[in-house]
Amino acid sequence: MGDDDATKLSVDETISSILPSYSMFTSTLGRNVTVPETDDSITHVEPPVYNRENSSQSVIITPTTTQSSINNFTSSSSSLISSSRTSLSTDSHNHGDIVADENTDFWKETVLDNVHRLPNLTFQPHLIPESINIEVHYTQNICEVGKTPIIIDPSNYEYKQGDLLNGYILIRNTSNKPIPYEMFYLLFEGNFLISNQNDINDIAPIRVRRFLEMFDFSGSSNDGNINRLVTDERDPYNVKIDMRDPFDGTDLDFGKIKIMHPGKTYKRFFTFRIPNHLLDSECNEHGLSRHVELPPSLGLSRWEIAHYPDRSRNRVEDFGPFFHAVSYGVMARFIGRKSTLESDFGKIETGSGSHTRLVNSKGDEYIILKELTNHFRVVQEERKLASDSERAMKVLENKLMYENLISRIKQKIEMGKQLVVNIEKSNNVDIIRHFAQMEIESAKCRQLYKPDNFRDAKLNPTKVEYYETFLPLVKKSRSGDKGLGMLKMSTPKKQYPVCYIPPTRFRQQPIDNLTPSWNFEIPLDLSIQFPSLLSKNPTIPSIKSISAEFVILTVSSPKLPIPVEFNHDLVFNKQNNGNLIDTDNFENNIVQPFKKYSHELTSITHKLGPENFKLEKQLINDIKCISGLNKRTVILTISEIKVTNETNSKGLYNWTINDTNASLSLRIGINLENLVLKGGSKNKGKSYDRFTLVPDFQSCFMTRMYYVRIIVQLSNGSYSHIKVPIRIQKNM
Repeated sequence: MGDDDATKLSVDETISSILPSYSMFTSTLGRNVTVPETDDSITHVEPPVYNRENSSQSVIITPTTTQSSINNFTSSSSSLISSSRTSLSTDSHNHGDIVADENTDFWKETVLDNVHRLPNLTFQPHLIPESINIEVHYTQNICEVGKTPIIIDPSNYEYKQGDLLNGYILIRNTSNKPIPYEMFYLLFEGNFLISNQNDINDIAPIRVRRFLEMFDFSGSSNDGNINRLVTDERDPYNVKIDMRDPFDGTDLDFGKIKIMHPGKTYKRFFTFRIPNHLLDSECNEHGLSRHVELPPSLGLSRWEIAHYPDRSRNRVEDFGPFFHAVSYGVMARFIGRKSTLESDFGKIETGSGSHTRLVNSKGDEYIILKELTNHFRVVQEERKLASDSERAMKVLENKLMYENLISRIKQKIEMGKQLVVNIEKSNNVDIIRHFAQMEIESAKCRQLYKPDNFRDAKLNPTKVEYYETFLPLVKKSRSGDKGLGMLKMSTPKKQYPVCYIPPTRFRQQPIDNLTPSWNFEIPLDLSIQFPSLLSKNPTIPSIKSISAEFVILTVSSPKLPIPVEFNHDLVFNKQNNGNLIDTDNFENNIVQPFKKYSHELTSITHKLGPENFKLEKQLINDIKCISGLNKRTVILTISEIKVTNETNSKGLYNWTINDTNASLSLRIGINLENLVLKGGSKNKGKSYDRFTLVPDFQSCFMTRMYYVRIIVQLSNGSYSHIKVPIRIQKNM
């Protein structure tokens, strides 16, 4: 949904402030700063002293007069140090409990940071969630008190960066009892969701990775009034309970006492603007630029279907992973304390023995009473098209980062092997000298393992580079195999841009200017280098057929952030086995080598012991991540290709032959408008009317890539493959 200039001016004149991210809220406005009155009678207490006995033990706190306030903090290895966003686990509760101490300034942040650990009653058969009715409505314009809103269905719109999300929440207590709560808040969230693949009936995601979070101060429950609009003039310290919207009589405030009164309907307005980028902190571990771009909506989670079952019938076929999804939505959530509700609404089963509880200082467990997220589709626009030199520079940067990661791993493996050998020889002097030298080399390599160090790499923008694959040609006979030479297939290194076309129901403009990009030509050069010892030129195998496939690759990490940006050059055209089944894939070229590295390092660690062979935690996590990546590959047959080249009277391609080699140049015409699922029958209708190719993207937990694979079948029974990258992009 776009905004014209008049609408933008209206927004700037109407909204009093820009909504910050939740992380900004927790570090600034979210602080409940209280200045105590001076009391000379209170004995001055010295701050605690922190002593570190050794690197292998936890920090010991040794105050004299404040021991009771530390909640029996012990020096065992299970002790935790409290920070501004993390509360202590105490001996007064179960060891797995997280304590959100309401006597501190940051207890709310502790609850929100661990909200996905809370027991969720939303779909439980209990009176509390059944009594709380929540509706999330989107509107065409910014909501104002007393004005009739124009309701829109967000599932019929496709949003992009900079678009406004306007609307309101309706909450109603349908029971005959007041329902107390601790927190109610409104958020605009972007999440990477993982479903339970072992139980298809489990609707709740087993893992949620939140990459975007914006907090609406005025829409959430507050201890004061926040003026949402420029025209609002409410006293921020005087919370009234009788403010109503004259349009429908709904209550606009919860009041000072956090209670949902029976029979009342509450209304909370919201306005969000979709940001251009994610915060840099979303990729703190590796600082990768593409990981802070907004990923497009992908897949449909069971959680969304549970809230809105009708949307499963209008599911977008985007070839997302079966159990993973990228989701955006505006969410309303009530959080309460278990004990305060059980007296009026009956026992609440939370399965507390099987999960980490979030409790207050008295051990009372926090739970989610009810929540609702109304999801919508987001597809980012490419605001600036990168030049060929910029893309080449990015490819070079990724290559150097990846190679340095490999170099660090191999150095660690080599260091470990040398230590094992020297220990077996009992040569302590050589061990120390070799270990010191290897540490120096490792430190140098770590310095190279940063993206900023690659900015000045030299690149010749005028040099034409090629994707190349090689295949030995062999003629099989009863007398033995005979080498015919080496076949090289090559094509210029180039990304072929294809315009993103939204699903039919999201199209607001004609697509006539987008469809031409779905047809393009790929130049392909073939050459055969003859063996140098042959007395005469061998018989050249003829080309029996040329075919092409469009391949969709989705990579996801279930636990750890992906440490590199994958691109076509890193992943493909590494091998050519001559068979119809192509082994040049992500699993063999990326995942399997890292599994081998992991096995070698594990073996060395077992031999030397972890105290003698130490690995950086970040390096361990990077290896674990890549070796545990999930992949989904979808192959679509390109049913219409056109090969441009002169043929002889027998319909065979004309090779140019000399004493040392034979060469052939072709142009492969690719038409993506009639793609067919491999093994399936040809469908009627255009590809972009039957499924959706979202823009390719990279993020910390998911990657989407596209490529065309060209397959040449030869008369000797061999198959030769080459792959070229495709860039799906949504232009402004």
